[in-house]
Amino acid sequence: MNLVDVLRAGADAGGWLDRPAYEIDGAMLTHADVYDGAGRVAGGLVGAGVRPGDRVALVLDDGPDFVLSFLGAAHAGAVAVPVNPRLHADELHQVLRSAAPALVVGRPGFAAEGFRVTTFAELDGTRPVPVTPRAADDQVYATFTSGTTGVPRLVPQLHGDPIIHHRSFAVPALELGPDDVVHSVSKMYFAYGLSNSLFFPLLSGSRVVLNPQAPLVDDVLAIVDKYNVTALFAVPTFYSRLIAHPGSDRLVNLRIAATGGEVLSPALEARLVEVLGDRLLNGIGTTEVGQAFTHNTRSARRSGTAGRPLPPYEVRIVDDHGDPVEPDVIGRLQVRGPTITLGVDEDGKARRTTDWYATGDLASVDVDGYVRVTGRLDDIENVGGIKVHPLEVEHLLASHALVREAAVCAVANHDDSVQLRAYVVRADGPLEDDGLAEELITLARRHLTAYKVPRKVVFVPSLPRTGSGKLRRHVVRTWKP
Repeated sequence: MNLVDVLRAGADAGGWLDRPAYEIDGAMLTHADVYDGAGRVAGGLVGAGVRPGDRVALVLDDGPDFVLSFLGAAHAGAVAVPVNPRLHADELHQVLRSAAPALVVGRPGFAAEGFRVTTFAELDGTRPVPVTPRAADDQVYATFTSGTTGVPRLVPQLHGDPIIHHRSFAVPALELGPDDVVHSVSKMYFAYGLSNSLFFPLLSGSRVVLNPQAPLVDDVLAIVDKYNVTALFAVPTFYSRLIAHPGSDRLVNLRIAATGGEVLSPALEARLVEVLGDRLLNGIGTTEVGQAFTHNTRSARRSGTAGRPLPPYEVRIVDDHGDPVEPDVIGRLQVRGPTITLGVDEDGKARRTTDWYATGDLASVDVDGYVRVTGRLDDIENVGGIKVHPLEVEHLLASHALVREAAVCAVANHDDSVQLRAYVVRADGPLEDDGLAEELITLARRHLTAYKVPRKVVFVPSLPRTGSGKLRRHVVRTWKP
């Protein structure tokens, strides 16, 4: 099989080959246009010497160029590797070295020393070639982890994996269909955005509105309004900005508002539900799994949780010794399923596992199977020998009406004593506000044990985040008093 063959056959059987697949700035591609274009790009790649199994790095923004280049690589039997084009030059060179591509597809004028570079235009102007046969367990693409703890890691997925993700997630949780109009704030160079904007819509016959620019609240709301978007995807912090905007009433026409990528705090969930109601659906996933493995759905949802496991995936919570715990006991989250990839070996082959995989999350599962994530193992701070889960403190501070988001970390004083410090982004108002700082410390004292209370609040204009919206806590830990 080849994933492109499966996608086109599904579109043909579903009767949506001639229906719109992608729109951007007034331009439109049908589903048939997508596969015809992929064939041309595949011809260009083969002509450039790309062989089955070679990696092709895509340093492209969301747009037709990305879609056709990605599917063209798959069509040719190569492995597409999406790369964030907005990375700093040093970081970009680092991830390209890690990917070791046979060819890099970039925008006009793009150059990367030490790598063969071409453009979409050069590939698209060639004659199409037949689809290269591949096995279901051959690699089709590879994405980088978000880099929340440092250097991103390359994780491949196989030709059969997007089909599994669609059946496990997009069908039961999202219920996507040919009448849906999709917009993903998360970009296609991340695993989350890639499925939202490419695999799921193509497998469901949906129409996707793409935005090549960095996402801005005004732009997203304008897209939702202009194109009558029915399915929106974004991380929780971006939804927070959306509902704070005067034009947030435009979100009421959504059918679903899906969110993932980070833990949805109770305070933010309550604010979002006021605007979105039961259309708000959240879950969790990892790059290693390839997509969400737990999710709330319209028929099965529970506030304060990330939903229940999506078959065929299973989850369990274990203690520090690896033994399963009782319901509602916090421990280490593990997932098991058919698409889990740990990376690549020295020969570039995918390292798959069918065993339990530790996600690095702290969580609990209730008697009904709903998963409640309480933080990350690598987020834990040590204060006077006592472990503190900063997410609990951050969620409490973020419940204040004047706080947009917060990050809490341990800071060593001049006498080597360690205390917690809160870095807070205000919803509005001046950066310096001693009164609000005291209010937040008082709020923490009222609800938390003493060692969890931040001793100082520092107001900052923003928090460092990855391109997918996750907090870069390791950067916050380097901030000086």
